[in-house]
Amino acid sequence: MARAKVYAGDCGLSATINVSRVDKRHVGVVVQSECEQITAMNPDLACLQWKGKGNCVFTRITDSAVYQSAARHIRHPACPVPAAILKAIEIEVGIATPKDVSIELSANGNEVCRQE
Repeated sequence: MARAKVYAGDCGLSATINVSRVDKRHVGVVVQSECEQITAMNPDLACLQWKGKGNCVFTRITDSAVYQSAARHIRHPACPVPAAILKAIEIEVGIATPKDVSIELSANGNEVCRQE
């Protein structure tokens, strides 16, 4: 079983993602969190096809079953949990190694978005 822990930031609601392989093409995902929007995804994630054609998780972001579920349930578009779900699936099925990812945020940056 692969596990990912997400400490989401401002909302203060962490999530623990557990992924188990069901068979050669499917995984089951269970997300534990105090966030009701995140846990509302659980029925959609119970059996996901990760390999093959059709409703697969590793496809275009707009077609991914994980992001489609997130679009139905999560109101905060910057929530990092859907990406963490996909990372945990990659680890469980052996197409990635367990390596931490991070996002560093700052309000003191000097970069300015310029439009021409």
